[in-house]
Amino acid sequence: MFDIMTYGAVGDGVTMNTAAIQAAMDDAAKVHGTVLIPEGVFLSGTLVNRGVSLHLSSGAVLKASGDLADYPVQPYHHNEMGDLTAFLVCLYQENITIDGYGTIDLSGHCFYDMNAWNVPEGSVPFTKEQTHECTHPITKRPGQCIFFHGCRSVTLRSIRIIDAPCWTTTFSECEDVKCLGLTIDTDLTIPNDDGIHVTACKGVIISDCNISSGDDCIALSAITNWEKPCEDVVITNCILRSCSKALVIGYMYSVVRNVLITNCIIRESNRGLTFMAHDECALVENVRATNCLIDTRVRAGNWWGNGEPILMMAVSQDKYVPVEQRPTRMTDCAIRNVHISNVTCTGENAMGIVGVNGNIREVTLRDIDYIRKPSENIVLKGERLDLAPNDAVHTIRTDCALYIAGGAQVETTGLMLRGMQIVKQD
Repeated sequence: MFDIMTYGAVGDGVTMNTAAIQAAMDDAAKVHGTVLIPEGVFLSGTLVNRGVSLHLSSGAVLKASGDLADYPVQPYHHNEMGDLTAFLVCLYQENITIDGYGTIDLSGHCFYDMNAWNVPEGSVPFTKEQTHECTHPITKRPGQCIFFHGCRSVTLRSIRIIDAPCWTTTFSECEDVKCLGLTIDTDLTIPNDDGIHVTACKGVIISDCNISSGDDCIALSAITNWEKPCEDVVITNCILRSCSKALVIGYMYSVVRNVLITNCIIRESNRGLTFMAHDECALVENVRATNCLIDTRVRAGNWWGNGEPILMMAVSQDKYVPVEQRPTRMTDCAIRNVHISNVTCTGENAMGIVGVNGNIREVTLRDIDYIRKPSENIVLKGERLDLAPNDAVHTIRTDCALYIAGGAQVETTGLMLRGMQIVKQD
């Protein structure tokens, strides 16, 4: 094991240790070894992993610099975030583990004015409490924090990751990925600080994680390569809280398939379980979600969502994607073969399934227990589904528990709606 202290690292939280830690990692890479982060607070800029594992001892804090100058651009371009700047970068490596009982502190607060908020324009004035739920204005920041691309056999286990300025952990075009027993805790007012984003990967297990995030807790997409599917994913035994989407399958032009979701608790989230697909050239298929508790709360601010416990949307989502990224393929169906069962939903809005011309098919909702609860914030957007990034407005009756539109083919069995109604709008 390669102890960073023997390379001159100082754990005082002040000394910049980039060179010392990188030297330990480079030496360890020669034998595919493990680098030890001992007890202490070790400040560093970007670290490039060329094939080593990291072990964080109890009491160890690997702390990212709060200065953007310490994040040189890496040889990768991200479809959404542009040139890659990140804290931990690992490209085209295999058999990587980051584990232990220490903390990775990503210093997100350093990149924001925490006394300024983006308050949306609207007819309803925001209270002080609602204002403080809004996002802080985006400034220059690292676009990714812990970033793996083209890697195989990657395991993150037991560590704590806090205070991300943007996407916390990203796996792009990787195979055989495991996230086990992670605690991810990011600020609920920082935009885009997703917990775990899995994009264009194959063979992923996310288990026993506790994630609290301003943006998506767990996202499955193909945003880094629209042509490569994200497939064969298991998500189980997780507790999630998000100001946006707690768990989202699909996005824009992504193909996502073969996903199992079990035994998860979603709490205080703006959207609970969410499925997203472009109406013409994306596909989400073969998904089963069971034995979950979902609780939603409408969050004030520019967050996507409006308290929907379960939301499926197969509508145009081109708003934030350059036209040259759009794939040439066309799909005859956007969402299909999705089965959700044994779920209790406590929400501040209705569940929704909205497609176009019957492009949502073979969806089953079975044994769903729905409880509508009052909301202080739903007045900010109104009684409607929020299909952002699509701007279409679907107004919801106050007695609606499940709204189905656009010819979506949905089979319902054993729904307990407590006097609320299923509303279909074609």
